[in-house]
Amino acid sequence: MAGGYRQKRWREAERVRVDLNALLGHALEGGVAEGEVAALLPQLAEVHAGIERQRKGGLLAFAALPYAKAEVAQTLALAEEVRGEFDDLVVLGIGGSALGTRALYQGLRPADHAWRTAVEGEMRVHVADTVDPSVFGSLLAGLDPGRTLFNVISKSGDTPETMSQFLVVRELLLRELGAVEYARHVVVTTDRAHGTLRQIVNDEGFRSLAFPTDVGGRFSALSAVSLFPAACAGIDVAEVLAGAADMDARCRDADAWRNPALLHAGLLHLQQRKGRGMVVLMPYAQPLAALGPWFCQLWAETLGKAHDLSGARVHRGVTPLAALGPSDQHAQLQLWVEGPDDKTIVFVRVEDHGPDLVVPTFYEDMETVAYLGGIGLGALANMEQQATELALAKAKRPSSTIVCPRLHGFALGQILMLLEAEAVILAALLAVNPFDQPGLEEGKQLAYGLAGRPGAEARRAEVQRWAAKKEARYVL
Repeated sequence: MAGGYRQKRWREAERVRVDLNALLGHALEGGVAEGEVAALLPQLAEVHAGIERQRKGGLLAFAALPYAKAEVAQTLALAEEVRGEFDDLVVLGIGGSALGTRALYQGLRPADHAWRTAVEGEMRVHVADTVDPSVFGSLLAGLDPGRTLFNVISKSGDTPETMSQFLVVRELLLRELGAVEYARHVVVTTDRAHGTLRQIVNDEGFRSLAFPTDVGGRFSALSAVSLFPAACAGIDVAEVLAGAADMDARCRDADAWRNPALLHAGLLHLQQRKGRGMVVLMPYAQPLAALGPWFCQLWAETLGKAHDLSGARVHRGVTPLAALGPSDQHAQLQLWVEGPDDKTIVFVRVEDHGPDLVVPTFYEDMETVAYLGGIGLGALANMEQQATELALAKAKRPSSTIVCPRLHGFALGQILMLLEAEAVILAALLAVNPFDQPGLEEGKQLAYGLAGRPGAEARRAEVQRWAAKKEARYVL
């Protein structure tokens, strides 16, 4: 029910749980033994204490986002304002400036929402995280510029993909609407005081929101970066934040057996030490398909590091992968069951999928078809998840399950915070910095050189020398 998250009993009934059984030795042959868990607990206690010290020192800014009342109020006020002006919102952003929005929008709006007839109070949202000219061009061609708002998102203000999109859109709006009108169709989310986009905002008079200064893009899903588009689409942002806050409170418990992120991350770390360095996130609910790419960026950039906290070269990390049930049972399960034993599967199971479609009973003389009659499609998806979990266990392959009673904002907020908290815990266990991304920066600088950015001429020459090493005879 609307606003149910304000009631304690409702929150308790709708809490996301993490089922760890299929990681542990009592259920899984070769699983983590009780002694291994006991030996891990002191390390987890130390990690938790360190993270809490970071929190008190203001170094865990993403965890404070659910409580940022002033910023949330500003975001909601602007969303309320523009919902009365426009039918469509196009997000111009990439990576962390796009993936969280897509996870919220696809998770909490109907599958066809982006192309439905406009509904009062709900803007259609299009996440344009691409510079592919055919895709981006087709999107722009299908929209009415006069009824479309563009949300330009870049913390630095100089992300080349996003700024290229913005320049294309600026030309379109100026041509179609004129210099007086066009600025009303742009909202910018960027650094509060610095950067190229902030200068453009000041010069052009665009409406704007602040990208939290101390929050990286991959941790920004609970900020204005994703909450503004979500609110424009009519999503109950307060419910999402309430779920995130509820999970954050659980993750502050020093007792690992009451802290789902701490114990789950610890057990995944033990699996990694056994050679299972890949973690596959596999929701059994189509609306959660976009959760996978968001998870992949979050864990890849947080955990994949060349150096540890002492500066030693270690090349550590966890490789995150995205799958979707039940379709990927038919695409990847063969590999997971019989291939290299190098993965842990993390299922996401939704107990109640909402209004169900019940399979009708036909062909009663055919046993291989008739048995399906009377089964709901949501129930079938959950049967498939349970069967896949057991198939993996029989092959001595570990898994865990994030259990979601129902899919709504409170649930998705919990899942986002859970996976963010686990990423930081795993970084501590790996002794790497969870908040930098030097490997990504190298590629960006080389791209700047190729595109002709002033000051990057040496990088352009570097790419040219690399290209010169390539020989035509090896291009088949």
